[in-house]
Amino acid sequence: MRRRILAAVAVAGLMTMAGCGFLLGTEALEFSASQATASDEALDDTGYEEANVSQQVVEREFEAAGQTREVVVTNHLAQYERQVGLERIGEQRAAAVVAFSSPQIKLPTGDTLNPIGDMSEREILTNFNTNYQGISVGNQTGSQNVSVLGADRSIEQFDGTATLAGQEVDVVIHAGKFKHGSDYIGVVAIYPEMAAGEEDRVVTLLNGLEHETES
Repeated sequence: MRRRILAAVAVAGLMTMAGCGFLLGTEALEFSASQATASDEALDDTGYEEANVSQQVVEREFEAAGQTREVVVTNHLAQYERQVGLERIGEQRAAAVVAFSSPQIKLPTGDTLNPIGDMSEREILTNFNTNYQGISVGNQTGSQNVSVLGADRSIEQFDGTATLAGQEVDVVIHAGKFKHGSDYIGVVAIYPEMAAGEEDRVVTLLNGLEHETES
């Protein structure tokens, strides 16, 4: 069964909010991101297919000064996969690209918070799951600027190993994060090292990322 990115990927740091001195009230504070998805044209050009597009709602209550305030955060996930032929394993959905969006959390005091914004690219990878098991991230092997949502974004590259269909596979991993409008966007890609031309497909898919934002 395909494992999904942890539902709390963008809200892991929310526990610290209880000590931020935000103004308490009776109604829940709600924050929602907009979806970040690949365009149909990018999917056609790369051969990737939609595997999962979903939203993840996280609710948490915080107590301060004897009062309780509920915070509701809605994140969005889009996952795309492509069949790759591998020696000894055969055809597998071994190439995957994930984009997830998380809202900027603005407190009544004017303070803002978004855990993705404070994560390193390597930390973002710890919240990434696909058909692979036992992903081990190695050294950073490079970095490149990729045009995503109207600007050049820094995408880091790592080597690694992972288990697929019971076989250990050398993999290439890409990860990046950036702010677009009022949301933070995280992107991750993984594919077998032997998959020729896959980096170009990943770049094309990222070029075709779409995300509507009000600000």
